[in-house]
Amino acid sequence: MSNTESTPSARLQEFQTEVDSMKVDGGKANPERVWTTIGALLMIAGIVLALIAWLNIQGSGKGAKTDDFATMAVFGLVLAVVGSALFIVNSIRRYFRYWLVRLIFEQREQTDRIIAS
Repeated sequence: MSNTESTPSARLQEFQTEVDSMKVDGGKANPERVWTTIGALLMIAGIVLALIAWLNIQGSGKGAKTDDFATMAVFGLVLAVVGSALFIVNSIRRYFRYWLVRLIFEQREQTDRIIAS
């Protein structure tokens, strides 16, 4: 690794200073992390609820009890789908945010290389 690769450029240092000055904290009040966790919990709860309903319907006859379990199974599947959607949306948001910051960084580095040459 050459000396120029190991030391950050002035532009990179400026970028890091700008990011640090934004005072963005992903700590305790990170709503994205909370919604991702809620999505994962909804997926698990929905699958468990649908599985319990399916196991209780097996071997039982017709009647109100079967209808209640069928309704519970559909509700569990809806919870699983909503939880999956929340989880996927928040995961994609996080990835796109990383991608955007990386793109900005690389464009600034390219600009520095063009200016230097």
